[in-house]
Amino acid sequence: MPRSKKHVSLVVNSWPILGGLLRFLKGHVVMLREEYPKLGSVFTLKLLNKNITFLIGPEVSAHFFKVPESNLSQQEVYQFNVPTFGPGVVFDVDYSIRQEQFRFFTKALRVYKLKGYVDQMVTEAEVFPQTVGCG
Repeated sequence: MPRSKKHVSLVVNSWPILGGLLRFLKGHVVMLREEYPKLGSVFTLKLLNKNITFLIGPEVSAHFFKVPESNLSQQEVYQFNVPTFGPGVVFDVDYSIRQEQFRFFTKALRVYKLKGYVDQMVTEAEVFPQTVGCG
C-alpha cells in the first residue's frame, strides 16, 4: 500500500528506550484517559521494544475484530489469555480452528443460553470456596 494511503496512529509522547512503560505502570487507565482526548480513538504507546496500539470505542474496535489474520494476529495479542481457556482453545490454536471455536462460543453465549447457565454458575460460586479451602 502506498505510504500516503496508510493510516498512521498518533504516538503517546514518552521517553526513549523505556517508552511508555513508566506511565503505563503508574496507571494505564489514567494514561488512557489523558491521551484519548488529545490523540483520539486510535493511538500507539511505545512500550520497551513493542508498540501497543489502542482502539477505543465501537467505531474503531471493529477493525481489531474483523481485520484479516494476515494483518493483525489476535493470537499474539491474546497469548496472555491462554491459561483462561486452556491449551488448544481459542488463542492457542491457528486461525481456522479459532474461527470455528468462535462460532461455537457465539451460539453458546447468546442471552437465552446464558439464562440457562445461571443455576449452574450460582452452584459453582457457592461450592468453589470450599474446594480451595476458603469456606
